[in-house]
Formats: sequence, C-alpha cells, structure tokens
Amino acid sequence: RRGGKPMLDSGEGLSSVAIDLLRILKARYNYRKLSVITGFPVSTLTRYLTGKTVPKGAKTWKLLKNLVANINISALIAQNIRNGDGYLDLTPIMLNSNMIKVLGAHVINEFAGTKVTSVLSLDMLSVPLASYLATTTSRPLHVISPEPLSVNGENIPIVFPELGTPYAKSRWLLMNSPKKRESILTVSSQTPDPSFFNALIKVLKRKNAEIAGLFTVIAKEEILQRLNIPPGVKRSYVLAY
Repeated sequence: RRGGKPMLDSGEGLSSVAIDLLRILKARYNYRKLSVITGFPVSTLTRYLTGKTVPKGAKTWKLLKNLVANINISALIAQNIRNGDGYLDLTPIMLNSNMIKVLGAHVINEFAGTKVTSVLSLDMLSVPLASYLATTTSRPLHVISPEPLSVNGENIPIVFPELGTPYAKSRWLLMNSPKKRESILTVSSQTPDPSFFNALIKVLKRKNAEIAGLFTVIAKEEILQRLNIPPGVKRSYVLAY
C-alpha cells in the first residue's frame, strides 16, 4: 500500500467529527447515559459540547469509536431509504446533514488504519459525504461528474461501454491538487456501474494513482462481483443485498 497518513491521523478535524456525533446523540440521551456510552465523565462531555475544550489524541479516537459503536447504522439507513419505481432512493439520507455526519463518522471508523491521500466521490449523491470526509480529514477532494467542471484541461475523460448497446458513455474525473502518488478512498451511494468503475481503475493507474478503499452505502452483491477491485483494497458497505 502506498504512502499517505491513516484516516485516523487527522488532528483537529477528527475531533470535530467526534463532537458532531456527540451533539447528534445528545438530542437522544442525557449526559448520564452519554457518560455510560462513551466512558467519559459528565463534566468532560459538558466541556466538549459547550466548546470549552475538545478531545485530542487517543481521547478523540476513544470517543469516536464508542459513539459509533452505539449507533445501529444499518437500521438507521434502512429506515430512511425510500423505495422508488424499481430503485432505492437515497436522497433522504445523502442530502441530510445529520445523516452525513453519522455516515462520515462511520467511514472514518471503518478506514481508521487505511493510508489515504485523497477522497473521490463516484456519484453526485455521494458528493456531500465525500466533501465532509475530505474537509474533516484535511485531504483533497476529487469528483466524478457527467460534464467537465473546468476549462483548463484538468478534467480527465472516463469512457466506457453502455450496457446492451454498441455505444459508449463518458464521465469526467476532476482531480484536485493530485499528488505524485495517490492513494484514494472512493465513496459511492450505491454500487458503481462495473463498466465505469473498471474504466476508472485503468485511468487512475495511468495517473500513478490507486484505490485504497471503497465505501458504498448500498451494495449489490451481483454487481460487486463484476468490479475489478484490486487485491488488498479495503471494502465497506452499510447494507448489502
């Protein structure tokens, strides 16, 4: 695995993730219950929530880990999914600020030991989550879009076959301040289209970049088997079917 700092090594940004999650759970539990959940005294939690101090170092990791362990993320996602006309509608989840904070904490916990140089959003619905992860871990954000987002030549075309037709489709990769050797955490709302994903892997390889991890909220096993995910890449899903 290439260079880059582990997701856990994110300084003050990680503290903000833990405090965000603590505030969300404070709406559900009183201080005494939060103290039991986190293992921190009520007085310490009070200082955190009032902004008088912030957790640092190992305390941040302990607080985040214990808070995440108390949330049934699978049940929470399942409760908020809308069933569309033959598809799963994740907009109530991916466009909800509190859900993004919960998911963000979950992802950081899942990939805590993974060395990551940047975050890549694979679809439009995952942009808010990828942005939150990039901001709180102080890493550049890359995006995939249906159209070029700039005119200075930084957009990289991803061309792939359209399933069941003789035609090709395209997406555009915009890499923000890429390093010489990238180790990327990819974020997606649902399982990526295999033709697109496999074409992306080839493009990244030409750019001296690799995928360090793949996170998707909803994963479809049949589609996952068609993704050319390199060996050793950590995968994480909230729900799989």
